[in-house]
This record gives sequence, structure tokens and C-alpha cells, in this order.
Amino acid sequence: MNKFIISSVLVGVLSVGYLAFAEDSNSNIESSPKVSPSLRVQAKEQKDQLRQNAKDAKTTVKTEIKDAKARLKNTAEAVKEDIKKRKEEFNITVKAKKAELEDQIKTKREELKVKLEKIKDERKKETVERIDQRMDALNDKMMRHFSSVLDKLGEMLIRISERADKASAERGLDVSAVRSAIEKANTAIASARSAIETQSGKTYTIKITAESTLKTDVGKARQALGADLAKVRDAVKAAQSAVKDAAVALAQLVVKPKVSPSPSASPLVSPTSTPE
Repeated sequence: MNKFIISSVLVGVLSVGYLAFAEDSNSNIESSPKVSPSLRVQAKEQKDQLRQNAKDAKTTVKTEIKDAKARLKNTAEAVKEDIKKRKEEFNITVKAKKAELEDQIKTKREELKVKLEKIKDERKKETVERIDQRMDALNDKMMRHFSSVLDKLGEMLIRISERADKASAERGLDVSAVRSAIEKANTAIASARSAIETQSGKTYTIKITAESTLKTDVGKARQALGADLAKVRDAVKAAQSAVKDAAVALAQLVVKPKVSPSPSASPLVSPTSTPE
């Protein structure tokens, strides 16, 4: 706003200067019939320059106002486009990871059958194979669940950004703190998506050593899965907390309309984190 005021004052000064100079020049020319042609040309050039300076200053002010309005209008749109782009890239990456994982899982299960040949108890063999399948299914289920949570957090972040735009444009409020919180939340969501991308490409191999240690062998694989799921869950929780901070920052700035500080997302981990 100070920049606009300074620019406006500049326009006025240049315009007044131009008029004063024009009057003074006309007066001098009229009262002095002996003015040389070169001086008249110089005076005209100076008047033209002043006129052009005033015109340029007006154009600059108009452009700055237009750009400022565009920034206010496009702030939420920029956040929306960024979230949309990252989501699309995420979906493409996860799809590719899953396609690669299918072959890995197929090979792993064939190798598991060979390793289980040393186990005499058929019931134990079936149990191990079932647990192996459940771990892969659980990993896929949890990654889809976490992805859904991040989608909802992204939608909430867009709404927060839109309300921040409105508060700035209509009420002239300083929303820089909200903008900073939104940026941090967007980064946290991107970090959580990265964790999901990595986890989506993982499978867990049960290393069979002997029938007597079968329970321990299975337990190690389950623990590895549980530990990795916990890391992804923590990343998603961090994203949820960051979005909440952005909502709180907006709520503290704008009393009406009220913004709930708690994102209305489904529970982060509703299914069990380890296969039974």
C-alpha cells in the first residue's frame, strides 16, 4: 500500500511539474521573440519527456494494483494447483511401485513354498503362507488409508487458504502467519506422501530357518512391517498437526467465520497395525 501511495504521489508531482514547466516555457517564448529555434526544440523535448514520465508513472501504478489483485486472487489457486500436481505425481509413483511389487511378491511366495518344504506340519505351513499374504494385504490397506487421510488434509488446506485470501482482500488483515503455516503444512503433506511412496514398494519375507524357530521367524517379519507402518503413521500425524496449526492461525486471526482447529479426517490408524 505504501508503494502505491508513493507511486501516486510521483504521478502528481510529475504532472504538476509538467504543467508548471509548460506554462513557464510558453511565457518565456511569448515574452521573448528572440528565442532561438534550438532552444524551442529543447523545450519541446523536455515537455515531451515530462509527459512521457507522467504517463509511465501512471502505467506503473495501474500495473502494480493489477498485480496485487492478481496475487490476492491467485494465492488460493496456487495452493490448490500445487496440491493437485503433487497428488497426481504421487498417484503415478504409487501405481508404478505397486506394479513392480506384484512380481516381487509372486517370486517371494514361490520361494516361501520351497523353504516350507522342510516343515512337516501342514497346518503350520498353511498358517505361515496365510500370514505372509495378510502382511502384504495389510500394508496395501494401510497405504490406501493414509493416502485418503492426506487427500482430506489437502482439501482442508485449500479451504484455509481461500479463507485467508478473503480475510486479506475484504478486511485488509495481515495473513502472513497463516500463509507461513499453510506452506509448512503443504510441505508436511508432501513428506508424508513420500513416506507412503516408499512403503508402497515394500514386501516382507519370512526367513524360514527351522520348524522349532518358525514362530520367531514369522514374528521378525511382522515386527519389521509394524515398525515401518509406524513411521508412515507418524509422518501422516505430523501432516495432520501442521494443517491443524494452519487452521488455528486462521481462527486466531478471523473470529468470523469460525474455523475448526481440528481437521475432520478419519482416524489415522483404524485397522490393526500388525497381522494376526
